[in-house]
Amino acid sequence: MYIILEGGVKYMGRLIALLVSIIVVTSITIKAFWFGLNGHTTPEIINRLPILFTPATYVFALWLVIIVYLLLWCIKYFKNRHDSISTLQLVLFILTVIFQITSLYNFHNDHYYTSLFLIGLQVITLFGLYFTYPLNKESIALRIPIALYLSRTVFLFILHLCYILVKIQWQAFGLSNALWTVIVLTFGTAIALHLRYHHYDIAFPIVFIWFYIGIAVANGFEELLVTIASLFLSGVIIVGIFFIKKGNLN
Repeated sequence: MYIILEGGVKYMGRLIALLVSIIVVTSITIKAFWFGLNGHTTPEIINRLPILFTPATYVFALWLVIIVYLLLWCIKYFKNRHDSISTLQLVLFILTVIFQITSLYNFHNDHYYTSLFLIGLQVITLFGLYFTYPLNKESIALRIPIALYLSRTVFLFILHLCYILVKIQWQAFGLSNALWTVIVLTFGTAIALHLRYHHYDIAFPIVFIWFYIGIAVANGFEELLVTIASLFLSGVIIVGIFFIKKGNLN
């Protein structure tokens, strides 16, 4: 009986820690993006520089969708006590939340290199969490919320890197800003298709489609090459979702 009670306490402790982490990161991220930290919102800081890779501001509302999925993911664990989140998974998620919060605070205080480093760590911990789930099980209770979260974070890492390169006035090997942006878009597409093929993932590439359409909206007719490339590569990812299949999992 003591062992059962002890196990139940540990189980509930992990779930409470998970729920609190989701609530905290949600609150701080929403404040930073829509209400501001240190006097400015995150989109305001991003839009200080002419970064062609930047999507329209409405695109960042995707965070609200991801939060809904994370909450459903947490609720599923509360309901299914026979399939609890492991200690490793909880640690990786809490580290992810810590990296996201500290990255935001550094970004809003103009510590862009530190912020980029922290987002990089966040990508690593999310990848670690992502790989703790079996490839043949995509559901709200398992990999989909993490795949959405990971995809958003990878995109923000690339955007953050572009921000720093523009800020230091990197010459991009003599290429035009538009052509360099197309190369970056192609790189992002390769990542999305890689996870679609090798990890049977549909959620990850869908997020990139969302962001790429937002890039097309933001650039419009002013940067036609970037707009066309964004829409074309969105189409490529859509085709990949429907037709790229590695085979059946056992």
